Amino acid sequence: MDSRVIAYLQSRQIKVIQEDIGQKLDTWRDWYRGKVETFHNYSVYQGKEKLRLERKSLGMAARAAQRWADLLLNEKVEININDAYTEKKAAELLHSVNFYVRGNNLIETAFAMGGGFFIQYFDGKKTAQKYVGQEFMYPITYDSGRLTEAAFSTRKYLGGREYVYLETHLLDDNGEYVVDNLLLQSDGGGLKEVGAGLYEQYSILPKWETHSSMPLFQMVRPNVANRDNFNSPYGTSVFAGAIDILKVIDTIYDSYYKEFLLGKKRIFVKDGVSNINFDKETGETIDVFDPNDEVFYRLPGEDGDPPLTESNPVLRTSDHDAALQTQLNLFSQAVGMGSNAFKWDANGAATATQIISENSEMFRTLKKHEALLSDAIIQMVRGLLFIEATFGGDRAIKTDADITVNFDDSIIEDTGEIRRQAMLEYNAGLIDAVEYYMTVFKMTEEQAIAYRDRLLERAQPIEEEPEPEGDDENEGEDNEKNGDGQRSGDRKKDPGKPENDGEGNDGE
Repeated sequence: MDSRVIAYLQSRQIKVIQEDIGQKLDTWRDWYRGKVETFHNYSVYQGKEKLRLERKSLGMAARAAQRWADLLLNEKVEININDAYTEKKAAELLHSVNFYVRGNNLIETAFAMGGGFFIQYFDGKKTAQKYVGQEFMYPITYDSGRLTEAAFSTRKYLGGREYVYLETHLLDDNGEYVVDNLLLQSDGGGLKEVGAGLYEQYSILPKWETHSSMPLFQMVRPNVANRDNFNSPYGTSVFAGAIDILKVIDTIYDSYYKEFLLGKKRIFVKDGVSNINFDKETGETIDVFDPNDEVFYRLPGEDGDPPLTESNPVLRTSDHDAALQTQLNLFSQAVGMGSNAFKWDANGAATATQIISENSEMFRTLKKHEALLSDAIIQMVRGLLFIEATFGGDRAIKTDADITVNFDDSIIEDTGEIRRQAMLEYNAGLIDAVEYYMTVFKMTEEQAIAYRDRLLERAQPIEEEPEPEGDDENEGEDNEKNGDGQRSGDRKKDPGKPENDGEGNDGE
């Protein structure tokens, strides 16, 4: 946290919740980057002097954060809204703010650094969104596990100069949000606000009274309790409890590297053997072997010693493999992925069904993270729609529409089996079309009803063509077909009914 920002907020009579989280953030950031100064750089005494060495890193902290981000937000995640026009506008806005790319990046960073934020705003031309890490957040009001007021500080470059862009989201006496956008510049050891002309020049709205109780910022974090302070407004890194395991993993990995470095094949050559060629003009000896070849090592020898001695150390690869896999299993459990999320061997990837049966812990943890992320995404979409309706003037947008998030659980959950089972139950009359859509597409009941009704509305009835008079030749064929060209044994499709593709699923 920037002490200058805290001092400036205090000068505006805004009290910041101060918590000593800087050291934690530094630790999480270093492990996320894969290099911790106090651990990966070390000294070894060789009997004469100390050697400065650097320990190799497998980068498992970053891999865990990346894996969770890919499981939680990818291109298969669907956001459903029970109003067709509003859903279309939401899809356009999500594309405009690059949500599926930047959102995935934010989740990865948030799971590594403990948290991050979606922040909706109007940039003077269009609806936009920021993706900010929790290290740039200054909590102001935190109540019952929810952050209700906060300030966010980012760097902004205008006209080649760097400024601190500070925005505060505060509730007024009516319980409605007021957003202040402040452009600050360095002033000695502190910060001061720029002149009004710069706001006008770069179309920055200094104050915005939203007249809404809906916050325009949403926190993304792992659904992990803060062990040090249960009521902390800050989130906790997904690998916060696995630092010791990360140290063991990198120690073994570094040892694995040194096993091959120090255990490579060597050939010790008797000094006289390596100098048996002579330059005819100078009479000097010439090395037989390439001096840059690492496999040869020259040793002084005496008469009777063998000219060449070969050394082939036995590499302890199996011991390292077993030790490393054990620690990866422990790390996988520590970050909530069960015991087999990371494999060191090359036996191939498990199928989705195997993951379901072998990794129920990962399934439960994923659902736990989804519960928290779903609320953030829904509120984020509402914020984007609200700004578009307010500044874009689009009154056709329903900001109070019902929004749901359908996460991609195909890696963990056998979605094909869910579809097949739902189709069997539908064909048996145990569920109707509405419940089928709710089960397969994760819609709410209202969304499923609206979806079914839209299908029925789009299906126009086909009028029967009159039979040609006096055409006795085709009479037999006409008897085999009904008026719309459909054979009498065929049945018309119900547009509101899920379609069976013959394999017990819905045709996908």
